This record gives sequence, structure tokens and C-alpha cells, in this order.
Amino acid sequence: MTEPQIWTMMGAFTALMFGVLTVVSTLFVRILRSEVGGLRNEMVAEFRGVHAKIDGEINGLRRETTSEIGGLRNEMHAAIGGLRGELTAEIAGLRNEIQAEFGAVRTEMQNGFSAERAATQAEFRAVRAEMQAGFARIDGLDRDVQALVKHTFGLDRE
Repeated sequence: MTEPQIWTMMGAFTALMFGVLTVVSTLFVRILRSEVGGLRNEMVAEFRGVHAKIDGEINGLRRETTSEIGGLRNEMHAAIGGLRGELTAEIAGLRNEIQAEFGAVRTEMQNGFSAERAATQAEFRAVRAEMQAGFARIDGLDRDVQALVKHTFGLDRE
């Protein structure tokens, strides 16, 4: 064989190898896609079954929980109703006791405050008299200061 024939054979062999590689890789991708699709369908079916089981269990638990909560609610309403009655009676008794105590304290305070009020009023009258006497002295002092200022600055000679 001549050299051009060898190069031609090598080119044909290379083209054949690339063709085989392309066909094999295409077939492999198709097979892989079909297997993945089948696996996907199996997984979806399995997940749907598990989902249905879980939904059934959750719904059963929901019914049981709802009935238990309803029973507890009724028990709590009854207990709270009893406590409400007891507390109402206790509060009414305390209210009466407190009102009586406040009445007694009010009477004592009114009696005590009337004496204190009279003493305080007398003290205020005394303080008011002292302040008026002080104000009279301040007025006299003000008059004296004005006379000194006029004399010092010669305003009285004009």
C-alpha cells in the first residue's frame, strides 16, 4: 500500500470509530433516560403510596386529638365554673369587709383632720401676718433706697 492509501485507511478508520462512538453514546444516553424515567415513575408511585398512608395516619391523629381536646375543654369549663363561683363568694365577702373598714377609717380621718385643719389654719394666719409685716418693712426699705439713689446721683436737685 502506498502512503496516500494508508492515510485514507486511517481517516476511514477514524471516521468509523467516531461514528461507532457517537452511536454507542447516543444509545447509552437513551437507555439511561429510559431507566431514569422508569425509576422516576416507580419513585412517584411509591411516594404517592407513602403520602396516602401518612395522610391517613395524620387524619386519624387529628380526629383523636380533636376528641381529646373537646373532652379536656369540657372538664376545664366545669372546673373554671366551680372556681368562678367560689371566687365570686370570696370576693363578695372581702368587699363587705373592706367597705366596713374604709367606713371606719373615713370616720377616724374626718375626726382627726378637723382638729388638724383648725391648727393648720391658725398657723397659716400667723405666717400671713408675719409676712405682711415683713412686706411693710421691705416697702419702707425700698423707699429709703430710692431716696439715697436720688441724693447720690443728684436727681433731687433738678
